[in-house]
Amino acid sequence: MMAPRGLLRCNRRGTALVEFAILLPVMLTLFLGGYQLTQASACQRRVTIVTRAIADLVSQYETIDATQVGIILDASTQILKPYDVEKAQLRVSLIKVDPARNVGVVWSEGENMAERAKGNFDALPNAMKVANSYYVFSEVTYRYSPTGGQFAWPLTFTQSLYMVPRKSAAVECSTC
Repeated sequence: MMAPRGLLRCNRRGTALVEFAILLPVMLTLFLGGYQLTQASACQRRVTIVTRAIADLVSQYETIDATQVGIILDASTQILKPYDVEKAQLRVSLIKVDPARNVGVVWSEGENMAERAKGNFDALPNAMKVANSYYVFSEVTYRYSPTGGQFAWPLTFTQSLYMVPRKSAAVECSTC
């Protein structure tokens, strides 16, 4: 027997399917967004670790040359894997504070990033301007492109760190 036309509005058999069809795009968006956020956070953490590794390794030398600095920069990019290491920009510099508390770059080396010009350096915080001191300054910039980049914009993670040389007053580099 067929139900009269007016009784179809009382029929609830397809309600769950309709609700599922409405909620599925919302739930998928939340899931994929959470995944992308997790991946971006992991990448940002790796950028921080690379920055620390560069400063830590360079600060352990008394003297170093440009080849050794290049090896440290190359090796440090491996921390970024599985992210594309070619997108990483790295730089390490030795910063000097003279007796008059003038701050300058002694030497600088970079990978996929220009070296800092020797001379004046304005980025050192005032609390660190201690006469006759040196700092190893590492910088990393990484442009993260999320999976499905047409739906999400790329993020740029930038990190920098100052570290005091460990084995001597300064890390000398004759070829930098």
